[in-house]
Amino acid sequence: MKYRICSLMAAIVLVSAMAVQAGNVVVIVNPASSISETTASEVSKVFMGKSGSVGGADVAAVDQAPGSQARIDFSEKILGRSVKKVTDYWKKRTFSGKGEAPQQVANDAKVIAFVADNPGAIGYVSAGAVTDKVKTVTVDGKTEW
Repeated sequence: MKYRICSLMAAIVLVSAMAVQAGNVVVIVNPASSISETTASEVSKVFMGKSGSVGGADVAAVDQAPGSQARIDFSEKILGRSVKKVTDYWKKRTFSGKGEAPQQVANDAKVIAFVADNPGAIGYVSAGAVTDKVKTVTVDGKTEW
């Protein structure tokens, strides 16, 4: 009995720790960008192809692969929809000639490299992946989502 309780408690602690680690994403821009803060609505409009600027600065969005945890968290927390819904949305827009989805790269490191090399780029990465090659953006008063 004592063993079961200890195992159960260990499992709860592990799941809680994973929940804390999962889901923290940050929006990033090139260090030369004038953007330092924005709203989730503004970021969403850029990633959904409804706007090409944030705070008056022209931007080009870079997305991660649909299976990445950062993409899942970003889609749900900032865009307010699942990755599948975002993917379906872009399929319809592309098919109807109303735009193309943001460029996709494989992972956090590729997003950082893209944003660092492109002054007008905006992307997102896992909070722990941020380097000094990019600048984080405060979104709705938060640096991590």
